[in-house]
Amino acid sequence: MKNKRLLAALLTLPFIFAGCSKIASNTQETSASKATTAVQTVSEIEYDSQSAEKIDLSKQNDPVEITSGGAYLLTGSTTDGMITVDAGEDEVVLILKDAEIGNPDSSPIYIKSAGKVEISLEGTITLTNGGSFGIIDGEELDSVVYCKTDLILTGEGTLQIVSPSGHAIVCKDNLVISGGTYNIEAGEDGINTNDSLTVTGGTFNVTSGDDAFHTDGVLTVDSGTFTITAAEGLEGTIVVINNGEITINASDDGINAAHKDESLSPYIEINGGTVDITMGQGDTDGIDSNGDIIINGGTISINGQSSCDYDGTASFNGGTLIVNGQQTDTIPNQMMGGNGKMGEMTGEPPQGQGGMPNGRPEGKGPRG
Repeated sequence: MKNKRLLAALLTLPFIFAGCSKIASNTQETSASKATTAVQTVSEIEYDSQSAEKIDLSKQNDPVEITSGGAYLLTGSTTDGMITVDAGEDEVVLILKDAEIGNPDSSPIYIKSAGKVEISLEGTITLTNGGSFGIIDGEELDSVVYCKTDLILTGEGTLQIVSPSGHAIVCKDNLVISGGTYNIEAGEDGINTNDSLTVTGGTFNVTSGDDAFHTDGVLTVDSGTFTITAAEGLEGTIVVINNGEITINASDDGINAAHKDESLSPYIEINGGTVDITMGQGDTDGIDSNGDIIINGGTISINGQSSCDYDGTASFNGGTLIVNGQQTDTIPNQMMGGNGKMGEMTGEPPQGQGGMPNGRPEGKGPRG
């Protein structure tokens, strides 16, 4: 049966910038226009699943190399395998069905080149790395799934990824996740992208030593269920949450807008959904922005010493914000893991000790 599934990576741009009237005009112009161009549209690939080339990994003695476009159905198991895609500008669909791929010293899936790649999940799939990564094509493949082009993850299956010392999924371009269940254990980031990361559906159970979800560009959550235990939950230069159910237990920051992309102005915007953040002790923040924080809707609950920290302005236009069990109609600015004694505000940040905004010592920039 032919799948005709066209998915826009960003269907909700109008929501991203809704309710920003309280932000200074220069911030609105630079952030909105640059965020629009930063997120690229990545649609799912049309293919006929019945004509997919079938590959049984249990019968392969050598790594599987895919050098031309089309759909490939991968089943079976291997403890020392690698799927390599090197298809130039062709589009490739990898259908993973009840497959197990382990690799002791490299990436089980390495996407070197393609116009774009779609990975469709069917049944239960397990991908593992043994704890070390080698160098291929002059670079270290530091994740279980390593992709150098646009990537779409979809389907109704369950994907388990174990990466003891590296990332689980790395995409050097734009990544869209539209479905599936993901159980991820990673020593570093759970999911890491260079350009943009858009989630329009799926269930995510992520335990990671660093960021659970990281992008240098724009991170957009339109839907999905997230259970996260990590150093940081969601990080991007711009983070936009339109919907979803997000639970974060973080030892550093829960949601962080850090200046990773110099062409973008950092901010965090929440338009809907449910966000529940529990913070560890120390210099940690539930919501931390190197720029603005905008809340237009949704229910946000933060438990910890410091609920919010921002270097720009804050706008509370709607929704529910609960800090340590108490509902508030303003966005606190509690600096450097403080206890809130510096006060709350919705306009310009106060001056800390020594006349420095937010009490930050000179030279303290975004987290790496």
